[in-house]
Amino acid sequence: MIKIGDYNTIMNDHNIFNQIVYTPLSEALRLLDERRKDPVLMAKVEKLLKGDIPEILKNKRCGVLFRQVATPNHETKRFLALTKENGLHPVIFEYHEDKFTSNNEFKHSLGQLHIQKKCSKNGDYNVEKITVIDFNSHNGKKIKDAKTLWGESLTDFHKRLFTIHEYNMKDDNFCDASGWFKKNGGKAIYYYTNFFLLCSCFGVLFENFLTSKNSEGDFTKEVVLPSVENVINIVGVKPLIVPLEPMDIETDELWISYHPKIKTLIP
Repeated sequence: MIKIGDYNTIMNDHNIFNQIVYTPLSEALRLLDERRKDPVLMAKVEKLLKGDIPEILKNKRCGVLFRQVATPNHETKRFLALTKENGLHPVIFEYHEDKFTSNNEFKHSLGQLHIQKKCSKNGDYNVEKITVIDFNSHNGKKIKDAKTLWGESLTDFHKRLFTIHEYNMKDDNFCDASGWFKKNGGKAIYYYTNFFLLCSCFGVLFENFLTSKNSEGDFTKEVVLPSVENVINIVGVKPLIVPLEPMDIETDELWISYHPKIKTLIP
C-alpha cells in the first residue's frame, strides 16, 4: 500500500498521483453539495481558518481558479466554460502582491503575450509573441506595481482584455486575495494547506499540478502533496481538485495563449 507521504513513488506514478490529488468533476460536484450540508465539517474548517473565509465562497457554489493575475487566455476560457456547464459560479483568486519573476512560465506569459495564429492544415498552430513589459526592471517587484511599456498597470491591462471576449465578467468573478494569502503565510509553502482547506468544502478548485522534473514538478512535490496530506490528516477529506486541462496535453503552450482579437487592445 502506498502511503501519501511516499512522495517519490507518487510523483513517478501518474495513476497514483491522479487518485490522490484529483477528484472527477461529477464526483466533486456531488461532494461539494454534500460537504456544504455537513455542519460538523463546515464548522471545523471555519474554525481552523479562524473564520477567515472569503465572502464569495460562503454565499455561492463556486468553481475556483487561482492565478496571480486574472487574464483571458485559453486556460481561463476553459475554466469559465466548465463552471458554466456545471452550474458553478466562477471565481478567479488573484495574488497581486506576489512577486513578479520571468522564471515562472505563467508570470512570464503576463509580460510576453502568446497570441495564437491560424492553425495549419495538419492541426498545428503558430504563436506570435508580443512583449508588453520591461522584464529587467520588474523582476522581483510586486505584480501590483508592474507597468506595461505604455504605463498602464499590468493587472488593469489583463483585466481589460476580458472585454474583447465579451465574457460579461462581474466584480464577484474576481477576488484579489492578496490579504488572505499574506495572513496565511505569504508563501506557497505556508498558505497552500489553508487554501486547500477552503477547497475541501467551500468550492471546487480547477487546476493541473505537474509532475515533470523541473520547477513545476518540484512545486508539486514540495508544496502540493504535503498540503493535500495535511488537509486529509486535519479534516479527514481531501480537497476537491479537478483537472482543468486534459492531462495528456496539460503542458501544451496553447493554454497560456490568447485569441488574436486581443491585439486590438495592445497600443
